[in-house]
Amino acid sequence: MDKAVIIINEAPSNMRAWNGFRLSGALIGADMKVEVFLINDGVFCAHKGQNPPDEISGQNTGAKIKELLEIGARIRLCTQCAQTRGITEGMVMEGIEWASMVDLAKAVKECHKVVSF
Repeated sequence: MDKAVIIINEAPSNMRAWNGFRLSGALIGADMKVEVFLINDGVFCAHKGQNPPDEISGQNTGAKIKELLEIGARIRLCTQCAQTRGITEGMVMEGIEWASMVDLAKAVKECHKVVSF
């Protein structure tokens, strides 16, 4: 099975982050194995208890991450990026793995496609 790595750099309110999650779901639907890696402000997408304002309530990245985990995506976040932003393990949604740039490098080496948002 082909594997894709989706790298999300943007915060939850950013359309680029949202589209990265949407593409992840579409790739799983196209029978690809997907790993999402959250770096930079993308780590905020993993924050528990998101409550987006009404204008973007349909783009709740927390809900989308939960959905992706349920359909088989692997979702990891950069430990260093999270720690730099004051995010601790207790603040992150269940099912998201803490990882390093070395882990991302290994995932990129093993995959067929890499897309960055």
